[in-house]
Amino acid sequence: MAKIFTLDRVNTTWEAQAVVASGGAATIARGTPTKSTEADATATGALIPMVDADGTVTAMRFGGIAKTTSTDTASAAGIVDVYLPIPGILYRGFAKSAAAADTQSEINVLFRKRVIFDLTTGDWTIDTAAADALINCVVIVGGNPVSSEILFVYAPKGTIFDTSTSM
Repeated sequence: MAKIFTLDRVNTTWEAQAVVASGGAATIARGTPTKSTEADATATGALIPMVDADGTVTAMRFGGIAKTTSTDTASAAGIVDVYLPIPGILYRGFAKSAAAADTQSEINVLFRKRVIFDLTTGDWTIDTAAADALINCVVIVGGNPVSSEILFVYAPKGTIFDTSTSM
């Protein structure tokens, strides 16, 4: 089973239904981070899956983690239920390299580091080795060394609710 992102406490968020454009089949899987890429007033409300190295404030707005698999097909638009990226929501995901987060001291050193998502061989993970940068929105706030899981929040500046920086 592919690694996916989950919420640490599901009862602390809201969910919403979003449009997924036609052209593929079930293009957004459960647990996938989503994004909206419209930077102007032509916003369609459609979400697409994030890709490897996404999780920044440039050219995307985080639309939340997919709660369900999208219903789009090659010829018809569909929908996807997402957990909205309300500021302060705590997410869980595995470290890209389990060895980078298998002790509490390693996790402590990662605290407040701003990194990106990684998608390698179909598994969504947190790239703990990525350089800490102001444009990165995945902010590490803890973890579980037994499972090499990372706890993170997503910086509001890169979500559909803020985007206070220029895209």
